[in-house]
Amino acid sequence: MELICTPTSAYARRVLVLAHEIGIIDLITITVVRPRESSDLLWRCNPIGKVPTLCLPDGSSLYDSQVICDYLISTYRPNWGLDVTSTIWTHRTRLSLLNQTSDAGSQAKKLLSQDPPQKKAAEFQTDKIDRSLQYIGTSWDSFEDELSLATIGLACTFDWLLDRFPAMPWKARHPRVAKWFTNFKERSSMKATEIS
Repeated sequence: MELICTPTSAYARRVLVLAHEIGIIDLITITVVRPRESSDLLWRCNPIGKVPTLCLPDGSSLYDSQVICDYLISTYRPNWGLDVTSTIWTHRTRLSLLNQTSDAGSQAKKLLSQDPPQKKAAEFQTDKIDRSLQYIGTSWDSFEDELSLATIGLACTFDWLLDRFPAMPWKARHPRVAKWFTNFKERSSMKATEIS
């Protein structure tokens, strides 16, 4: 299998962390691209040209990190991580919240990089992030003891926020998430996939 990705993508990192955690990272070849300078390989595998994209040995492709993660789990470790949440719908809703949190972060970065920076619109996006992290910190039961796609996604998203918005007091505002992340980031899967 070949994973086409960018090293700074929180979405691609979720796939890589999962691959480490379920013991299949050696089955994956990693090809790094810049989506805006997309290679022919990426366009052939994904007509939209987004990463991450997983190219399978039979010539087919999977895209969207959630689809890729679902495939890897169902193929190599069925039901991995599903026993830690109360229902499949709770699990899927948590994953959706994390996707929307990451998307808000990406939108905020784009808005701040404009000339002139669109600070008010970016603040609207960072407020979404704060509300999401506040909700996680007050409403997610026992995630400190959990290893699942939700906690992998939370770790990758939180680390990306710390890296991309170093002036924002994410840790101070969300102490439960920050305390949990201090321990989770020491996992070998997180260290092997650190943002470059």
